[in-house]
Amino acid sequence: MTSEQQHSNMRLFTAFPLSVEVREYVVGVIDELAESIEGVRWTPSENLHVTLCFIGDCSWEKALEMIPWMEKAARRLPLTLTVGGVSNFLSRGSARVIWVGVHDTIGAIEEVYNVLEKGVKKCGLPREKRKYRPHITIGRAKGRFAPITSELANRIKKNDILLKAEQIVLYKSELGGMNAVHTEIARVGSRVIGV
Repeated sequence: MTSEQQHSNMRLFTAFPLSVEVREYVVGVIDELAESIEGVRWTPSENLHVTLCFIGDCSWEKALEMIPWMEKAARRLPLTLTVGGVSNFLSRGSARVIWVGVHDTIGAIEEVYNVLEKGVKKCGLPREKRKYRPHITIGRAKGRFAPITSELANRIKKNDILLKAEQIVLYKSELGGMNAVHTEIARVGSRVIGV
């Protein structure tokens, strides 16, 4: 990373990367939904991930301060999560974000999230105001459209698939063009640690 990049703010978030099988599963869901819904900017395959903690704009120094918190959260890994089901987040009654659900029956993903959120607070960064809901964002509305109906969700329902979450990745997200570009800043977990 250049000196200039180190002194400018970055838009950051943490996430679980997807296995090849889960990525293919989610792309299949996107393909089916794309046939039924117009006016959505679908997430490209390479940007799919399980959102953990949105950090927002911060400096390189603050990003480095988050890595020990990621390592602390990664002590709870690996997790086995269930991926499946489609829904959306509403904004003023209109669907804005379409997602595939991520389910954890023992609450371990909440523990990982809570450690990361504590790190965000300790680093002096603003915390997320919304309640955490594990998900994989698969599309964003270009304008307003009706929420996904249970009929549509049932029509494209696939059998759930398991994801073994073994690593936490810190991503930089650069907005612009058709889709954001996500660049890996650091990866921690049960197998790989790096910056």
